[in-house]
Amino acid sequence: MPLADGDSRGLDSRSPAMELEPANWRPLEMRIAERCAEFMWMWRQNGLEYYKHIDTRRYLILDAEGRTYRRRDGDLVVVDFAEEFRRVSETVDV
Repeated sequence: MPLADGDSRGLDSRSPAMELEPANWRPLEMRIAERCAEFMWMWRQNGLEYYKHIDTRRYLILDAEGRTYRRRDGDLVVVDFAEEFRRVSETVDV
């Protein structure tokens, strides 16, 4: 279900709509089958699945083939899965 322009999630008329259903767990399952329960599926946008870690609240962004993305300077770029998974899943002691 795409969101309409002006939705409270901060989309504007230039942003592609986010799809809020159905949830797609396949890319995450391909990567970390045994640890999927640590994540919530949030939405899909431009063919990318957005998963949020339940403890750190950080996002893991995957495409259908399991490639991993991270936002840099306003763009999404492909990054190393293992490095990004550590960043998303590990808590930082303060």
